[in-house]
Amino acid sequence: MDLLYFLLGGILLAALVRWWRPEVSWPVAAAYLLAAAAFFAVPLATSGLQVATDIVYQWRPWSETVAGEVVPRNPVLSDVPFQMVPFRHLVRQRLLRLEAPLWVHEIGTGQPLLGNAQSAPFAPLHLMALPLPPLRSLTVAVAWQTLLGLLLTHALMRALGAGAAGAAFAALAFSFSTFAVAWAYHPHAMVAAWIPGVLLGLVLLRRGERGGFAGLLVCGLGMALSGHPETMAYTAVACVPVVLALLASRSGIPRTRFLTRLAAAAALTACLAAPVLLPVLEALPESERRVQVERAPRSIDPPPFEGRFLAMLIDPLAFGSPRDGNWSGPTNFNEMCTAYAGLLALALAAAGTALGGRRWLILAGGLAALGVALNVPVLFRIFDSIPGLEHGAHARLRLIWILALVVAAGLSLERLPREPRGLVAAVAAVAAAGLLLVFLPPPSVVWQQAWWWGTLAGVAAALLALAVPRLRPAFPWVAVGCLALDLALLGVRYQPVVPLSFDLAPTPVVTFMVREARASAEPFRVIAEANDLVPNLGVMYGLWDPRGYDPMRPAGATYMVGRSFLHRYKVGRPIRLRSRRFPAHLKPAFDYLGVRYLLAQHRRRLPKPWERALNHTGGRLWRNPDALPLFFMPAGALRVGDQDKAVELSLANRDFAALGVSEGAPGSVPRPQQGKVRLARVLPNGFDLEVATPTGGLVVSSVSHARGWRLEVGGREAGVRRVNGGFLGFEVPPGAHRARLDYRPKSWIWGLRLFALGIAGIVVVLLVTRRAALRSAAAPAP
Repeated sequence: MDLLYFLLGGILLAALVRWWRPEVSWPVAAAYLLAAAAFFAVPLATSGLQVATDIVYQWRPWSETVAGEVVPRNPVLSDVPFQMVPFRHLVRQRLLRLEAPLWVHEIGTGQPLLGNAQSAPFAPLHLMALPLPPLRSLTVAVAWQTLLGLLLTHALMRALGAGAAGAAFAALAFSFSTFAVAWAYHPHAMVAAWIPGVLLGLVLLRRGERGGFAGLLVCGLGMALSGHPETMAYTAVACVPVVLALLASRSGIPRTRFLTRLAAAAALTACLAAPVLLPVLEALPESERRVQVERAPRSIDPPPFEGRFLAMLIDPLAFGSPRDGNWSGPTNFNEMCTAYAGLLALALAAAGTALGGRRWLILAGGLAALGVALNVPVLFRIFDSIPGLEHGAHARLRLIWILALVVAAGLSLERLPREPRGLVAAVAAVAAAGLLLVFLPPPSVVWQQAWWWGTLAGVAAALLALAVPRLRPAFPWVAVGCLALDLALLGVRYQPVVPLSFDLAPTPVVTFMVREARASAEPFRVIAEANDLVPNLGVMYGLWDPRGYDPMRPAGATYMVGRSFLHRYKVGRPIRLRSRRFPAHLKPAFDYLGVRYLLAQHRRRLPKPWERALNHTGGRLWRNPDALPLFFMPAGALRVGDQDKAVELSLANRDFAALGVSEGAPGSVPRPQQGKVRLARVLPNGFDLEVATPTGGLVVSSVSHARGWRLEVGGREAGVRRVNGGFLGFEVPPGAHRARLDYRPKSWIWGLRLFALGIAGIVVVLLVTRRAALRSAAAPAP
């Protein structure tokens, strides 16, 4: 069924691209559809899963459901099961229930969901895969993004003047490059698939051809919605020299009209993407990521440049591979070795500079991006000084290098064997690339050696086709076949397929907690020792876990949770329970955070008042009878003047039911108060509460404070407070009240308004275009 669903969606994508650019013929589209299906054939056509869930089975409760120790096939892919799979599950649930995906209760103590760009709730390809469960939909969407990259790159190359072989060569090199394959299940690659369409839209817009404006708008919007603003920003920077080059050209529509249309397309794209992008900008200042950047601004920079890094342009396996367990590079494969688009692509792009024209300019731009990605000092400092990009992961600019490389190679492929100087340059470049690869022999790993020998065989075949005059006309397609062999052998195993037994099915202890959660009048949280019950994965079963695993969590609440468990905790580090005896100082934190169940080892013994709940496959569960509800009114309330003082008092608090600390105009002594709070209903993005208090006072919670919270008490808007160092609270007067807390950030409201403005703008553009077409039709023929 997955394969059939992919094929149906792929036909739809091909039809849409063909409607835009008819030169992408149906036979070409069918060939690309088959290529993408073949690359992902095992997870699409079998019961196997390609979402690295085997990594999860190293820890309880899942480790006890498989025999023996689990060794992950590719440990670099941990973000896929820990973040991408939970996000897809959450978003799918919300959208199928027609709920706005603004907030998530289950991760940590709550955090923005739409405000985390990687959740990508409105990514077009993910929306197409919405009927499928997350473990399946991710693979189908990734196969579609590969197909989309193939189709759009082919269309771009044809528009630039490449022949059929050159377009196919560039499409394969871009869509099966190490960047596209290694990051396939991350939002980076989904954003990247739209980039050739953006460039194509710019070219068509400058020429004044049909579909330039609409194509640029659609591809730009697809890129903005796909979940990685950083890659979108890199693309915007790369588009600046492209636009300047187009302006320098004398052909096409007048420059003023081109710039006007470009500005209109950019403005409409920004308006339509505003509901997704603005919440990210609003959530960022309060997030863990901001604190991490402030504390260690250079922590995500690539390692200092070394000459040996250039070997990866010839041999991406120069430092081994995590897939084969022999990686020895300075960081990880995804950040170091994703600048490879095939050995022939590198050789032919270099040879193409001998033909002159725009090829050397394209390649020079790519080399500049590569220099930044490799942390070449001067280039890196210049790029890092661009406002807004100073804290980006610049190693991922390898994507821009790959795009420049494949375009230069595709434009050169068919001209090189026809021109004497091109032929000499091609023979020299291909031979040099082959010799360099010979001096970089692989380790004794069968698959790495198979790639090495296969790539060398492709180099030999290409040289033979260039050297023999009778074979020279076939050289372009020989090169396409050799490139396909190179990239297929290199990439087809990188995203491993695991058996269906790694499907994250709930174990007995998880099933018990799920049953208890459904029977409970109010939600509670669960936690586990060390890495057990991996944070974020509880959302797959509706379980709330105070630890979380995501840098977009509100930093204040995350710091309070981390410091409650680890004395030297710093924001950005994993929150783990490491104490063997769970000393008494942890108990107040468990109580306040509403932790009702703790998953421990089978032989673990906890002191009173912990109660044994279940000892079954997956570990031993302990129940905490003192867990407080999410919202309650403490016996006393103290107001302090600043957050630092509130944090200090809250971390020292041994009884949160007795004292709550809020920020505001300071008071001298705690104020006594009485009252009860009942959580009437958990809303998708908030809570309905019933408060009864004879004294009035402060209601506190263990829900993360964030600037997007809105409060209504008795139908009237009221203000929220930050309590206990980083959590949500509010004041109520004496009496009985109904209160509603709703996470509705201003950025979301403004985003919807801008979206409506964008829709209105599109209507205006359509009317103007229609009117111009009618005038043109009515004009007398020359």
